[in-house]
Amino acid sequence: MALPKIANKFSSAIHKTEQEQKITELQTEVEKLRAAQSPDLENELQKLREQLQNQSGEAEIDLALIDPNPHQPRQTITPELIQAKARLLKKHGQISAVILVPQGNGRYTLLDGQLRTEGAKLLGWSTIRAVIVAMPNDLDQSALLTFLGFEDLNPLDKAEAVFKEVIKSAGLEMAEASTMLGTVIKRIERDGNSKELAKLMAVSTDEQQQGLELLEIKGKEQSLLLVLLELGLNPSSVKANLMPMLYLPPDLKQAIRQQGLKGAHALALATLSAKALNISEKLAASERIAATNEVLKKNLTVTETRELIKKIKDKYLKSNKQELTEVKIILQKVNGISEDLLARASSNQLHEMRSLLQQKLEEIDKVIATSK
Repeated sequence: MALPKIANKFSSAIHKTEQEQKITELQTEVEKLRAAQSPDLENELQKLREQLQNQSGEAEIDLALIDPNPHQPRQTITPELIQAKARLLKKHGQISAVILVPQGNGRYTLLDGQLRTEGAKLLGWSTIRAVIVAMPNDLDQSALLTFLGFEDLNPLDKAEAVFKEVIKSAGLEMAEASTMLGTVIKRIERDGNSKELAKLMAVSTDEQQQGLELLEIKGKEQSLLLVLLELGLNPSSVKANLMPMLYLPPDLKQAIRQQGLKGAHALALATLSAKALNISEKLAASERIAATNEVLKKNLTVTETRELIKKIKDKYLKSNKQELTEVKIILQKVNGISEDLLARASSNQLHEMRSLLQQKLEEIDKVIATSK
């Protein structure tokens, strides 16, 4: 008598909530087949192996069939990062599966796991362990949500991905989004409602909307904050820590992506601007690059970085102090002391003026000496 088609028997019985129980049943069926020594044993066992693999949620996928997500948040993939991931894969194996979305043509789009995938290719692997998930309604947002919790996602990539989602979902231009976020957060802080805003991160979307209305945030401002809250982000933190990353000078963005400069260090170094130092853009960039290299070479803390920045600022600001209006007025008055005026002044006035001017000259000499 022919064996029952075990794979068909269980094909519609697997659900996530019953997964472990059903896998155990399938494994028990395997043992029964082994005991029966059936002539169709191997064919049925192969089907069961495939089904067991599918029910575990993971499968070995050919690396050649995997395409990157062109809109993924991680835009910084350096050879050093890939080498580091390859070393971990070689030493520990693949600990967690990558996440793939089927394209419908036998190929897959990578939702999560680009470094693991590139590391596997570098090691010469032909396949990688993956979880196959259905195509999400919004692939870009799903990829962003996957990446947001990753500590190794640099703040520049994170900022660009977050504001890309804000622009798309809230229907705003970049300049409009950043200006609006700064304005609404300033108003919330002024009204003492920062804690109330933070609490909205832990509630449902409907409750978030109601909470924002209670804070008198409506229209486009509400749409903008709802996007950030949906991503699990505190809007105040986004304004303080992520938004400034978008406006960093090119040399600091390059240092973040290629040299691993931390976000807090970059924001501190950004204060070495042409306007702040009263020098040319070219010279300011040169000072920033030199300071950045020193920060990275010596592995300076943020506090040590700020001390370095202060020394650089002092060097320029001491030699480039702005001309004070009060001093200009004094110079005009001194220059207005004519010989005729001195001739008409009393002897006591002349002696008092000479003594005062001598005292001020000594004070001027001291300031000049200390500023050298």
